Amino acid sequence: LVGEAALVGLAPRDAEGLDWFDGMGQDNVDDFKLQRTDKDAARAKLQTEREETMAASGEDLAGLLKTLLTPVDAAVLTGEFAEHLAWTGREGLAPGAQGWWDDGEAFSRPWGFELSAIEVPVLLMHGRQDQFVPFGHGRWLAERIPGVEARLLDDDGHLTLLTERIGEVHAWLAERL
Repeated sequence: LVGEAALVGLAPRDAEGLDWFDGMGQDNVDDFKLQRTDKDAARAKLQTEREETMAASGEDLAGLLKTLLTPVDAAVLTGEFAEHLAWTGREGLAPGAQGWWDDGEAFSRPWGFELSAIEVPVLLMHGRQDQFVPFGHGRWLAERIPGVEARLLDDDGHLTLLTERIGEVHAWLAERL
């Protein structure tokens, strides 16, 4: 392993000194809290959201993600990129919602390692305009990963890292080969 790139990473659920939900869009807040408090209701909601995602076009995504989109992310959720995200959602959820469920469960459990044990170079990118994964998570991780190259970007959101920064990530990783 020559390095690791982490874009819009969530901090651990029990991250000391971090208000985990501060700045998070209401849909994600509701989903995370429901999965912790009422597993049956959370599974039913997840199934409904899977069906909506499976039926969604690129044009539909903005409506499905309305509490998560900041203006910078809404601006890029159009055209070919929106259609690509809709397609990846359908492809990813075609076998069912279990993987989506497992992600939510993993976000609530301890990681099983300490950030201080990381020994490879890490590029961390996080946009201040992110309501999917709040900026505080990126800042928290940047303060704790040894030797991290943190790019905490004022004008980026969640989706803009995909549309605007992947070339930088690839270049950073290629430099380490």
